[in-house]
Amino acid sequence: MPDPPDRPNRLEREIDEILSKIERFPSARQRRAHAQRRWLRRVGNAVSARQQALMRELSRISLSQVMLLSFLLILASFFVRRALPIAWPWLMYAGAVLFLASFGLMLLGRSTGRSAPRRYWRGRLVSYAPTLSQRLRRWWDRRPPR
Repeated sequence: MPDPPDRPNRLEREIDEILSKIERFPSARQRRAHAQRRWLRRVGNAVSARQQALMRELSRISLSQVMLLSFLLILASFFVRRALPIAWPWLMYAGAVLFLASFGLMLLGRSTGRSAPRRYWRGRLVSYAPTLSQRLRRWWDRRPPR
């Protein structure tokens, strides 16, 4: 099949464009800036990959495990009270803060706007009594804004 008549002209134009770009070679300052951006991008990608790996590992821990860890920290602070008099209050505070944070997340953590899946039995919608956290959330949402 013969080439279309404009094909040689198009190739010549592309070659001319490439040659004109070669004449406008970047300066040393532009090359350094480009190398720095490339290095920063590589460092940023490495940091991002490590953060994603860390978050992937942390996502395997459930809130009940965090709450158990907080209880263990509080309990350990009582046992190391005499051995490490400087460290025991910090263990107690860390356990208390961790407990309050995990309890708060357990209580209010499901309020992301997602509704629970509807459950059906024999073709009818089954509704359960609202839990304490659902009642507290509904009460909180009904309060007038200040």
